[in-house]
Amino acid sequence: MMEKIGGIINAADEAYLDHLISTDSVVATLWQQTKKLYPSEDIDNGFCRFDQLPWQDITALSVNGNKTGNERPLQTWLEVPDHIAPSDGTFPLTQQDIQVSSTSEEINTTSSPSPRGRIHPIPWSWAAAAALLAITAISWWFFQSIPATHHRLSLLDKNMGVQLQVGNGKIVNLSTDSGTIALQKIQFNNNNKTLSLVTSTIGEPKGNEKLTLAVPAGLDYKVQLPDGTNVWLNSTTTMRFSVPFFGTSRDVFIDGEAFIQVAKDVDHAFFVHTAHSTVQVLGTSFNINSYDNNAVKVSLVDGAVKMKEGEDEVTLKPGQQAVATGKGIQVRPFDEMEELSWRQGFFYFSSATLSEISRVLPRWFGIPVIMDNDRIANETFTGNIDRNQPIIIFLDNLKSTTTVDYYFDNTGRLHFK
Repeated sequence: MMEKIGGIINAADEAYLDHLISTDSVVATLWQQTKKLYPSEDIDNGFCRFDQLPWQDITALSVNGNKTGNERPLQTWLEVPDHIAPSDGTFPLTQQDIQVSSTSEEINTTSSPSPRGRIHPIPWSWAAAAALLAITAISWWFFQSIPATHHRLSLLDKNMGVQLQVGNGKIVNLSTDSGTIALQKIQFNNNNKTLSLVTSTIGEPKGNEKLTLAVPAGLDYKVQLPDGTNVWLNSTTTMRFSVPFFGTSRDVFIDGEAFIQVAKDVDHAFFVHTAHSTVQVLGTSFNINSYDNNAVKVSLVDGAVKMKEGEDEVTLKPGQQAVATGKGIQVRPFDEMEELSWRQGFFYFSSATLSEISRVLPRWFGIPVIMDNDRIANETFTGNIDRNQPIIIFLDNLKSTTTVDYYFDNTGRLHFK
């Protein structure tokens, strides 16, 4: 991510990173958080303002204005303004207060302060320690920013199976463990790719059990919540919820795509939360797609839903789709076959670009996709993909009917050329 921000990432690594950002919600969140560390204008122009700073040539530096001819090993220095540099050397620093320079000779720190402030020498061992401390701090910040429930869950490895994680971190592989399972304070059935939460021994809502369900690439799964609500989860999707529901509302959190049939309960409103929007359900069936963090789509089949994003709010009628982009909510009709066919293992597309199609392939088959030729990324196609067939069948059909060709590299990544 730092190489991408700095503009020094190579093409292959950038393509793979872009794939992860578009298919893994945890990586996407980290990417957004990483970009926030730097001003957007710096990222856009490649940090060109640093090229304009009055950097000094290290070979032109001297001791007390004279060349000694007795150069010392290279040292690193911090030039610190007087107002933040107490004499004891312990001073608070901000990013704007510090300028780093280097010299091959020792500078006399007892001479008059420079116009910008005193010069404080930092031995290489200190500089190395400071660098290590910075790396450690950044790493800590990154991992603290990842929700704890995602640390061990995998969305990219189909072999991990469908995973259910409880509040204490324990994970059950629902693809291998079946039948009636007692876990912590709850009991549930796992049969035929369906999780049914049967009973809970929790007496008080404040002691509810927090669960996370992760469906990796190439798989799908169904959950029946204790209130009778049914949720179908598409590949590379996570759902967080509690048993029993907490308080006067029923809340679930979706990262990915899900089709939901909500059981009616006039006393407990049902809410579906994504990273940037909330859907209030009024007893209904609908599809929610949040794969793309920049465009959350809600497609209503029957009943009614109310979608909120910031100050914007719309109420949908059956057959309507709401698209929240962060700049408002758009309402439009939708094609049920295209939006809902994933439940039967098909992806139908009409006049879809190869770039759009390529975002589905990693989710359904767990294979990274790279565009070797940017020109073909915007070519449009109509057809379908069957998740239950090997990907090679779709690729051969695509190759035989279009000008698009493909190959797999030695790491298993799919390339379109």
